Amino acid sequence: MKKLILLAMAFLATPVNADQVSLGFITSYSPAVYKGLDSNVVPFPMIGYEGEHIFFRGTGAGYALLPQGTPLNIIFRVQYDSRTLKPEDSDHLGIQQLDERNAGVLGGVTFQVITTTGTIEASVGSDIALNHNGLYAELVFKETFRMGAWGFKPEIGYAFNDDKLNNHLYGVSAEEAKRSGFSEFDAGWSGQLFVGVSFYMYLSKNVRLIASTRYSKLDYDLADSPIIKSDTVLSGVIGASYIF
Repeated sequence: MKKLILLAMAFLATPVNADQVSLGFITSYSPAVYKGLDSNVVPFPMIGYEGEHIFFRGTGAGYALLPQGTPLNIIFRVQYDSRTLKPEDSDHLGIQQLDERNAGVLGGVTFQVITTTGTIEASVGSDIALNHNGLYAELVFKETFRMGAWGFKPEIGYAFNDDKLNNHLYGVSAEEAKRSGFSEFDAGWSGQLFVGVSFYMYLSKNVRLIASTRYSKLDYDLADSPIIKSDTVLSGVIGASYIF
């Protein structure tokens, strides 16, 4: 399973003035989640745009009902979900017998509150690509600390999925259990806690270096899934961008 989306979002959400375009090239690292798969180190280009209401951040886009930066806001989002499982890529015989888990598209709405001590975002949404018809919710607190030409943004949050989304990611159906030898696993409503921090540094007015890392841990009931390699994930991103 890849963790590119969350880390790319952390990168592209670093401070940018309104109506500016940024072009960047980043490299992400994400460890293997499923058994028999290798960790991913993937370089790829990223494009960002920050407008008064509209933004594009890597593989996601959104529209803020009020101008961005307004203390109370509602933001409509659409996001490519790269989490996938290609059984043929695994060297584990049981994983090879599972059904493929396709990437999807998540759509949702975020209620954002900006305070003097940080930003609180509560999001809800669903699978609009109809891969699993799952629902998700997320609550996150984050704050940006600016130190002149550099700064950092810590965050902590909790992501909660319904049974359809969790079974898409971690479940083992009765048919899959017969083929693979894994025990049948029905994932219920549950989620994961995550903490992260992103850094940025301006080398000039237009050139910015970035780095980001995130640690997440599945709830204990999801950690019982027989197909995952670990219930904890530590991912990272490093790169640079040019701001026009």
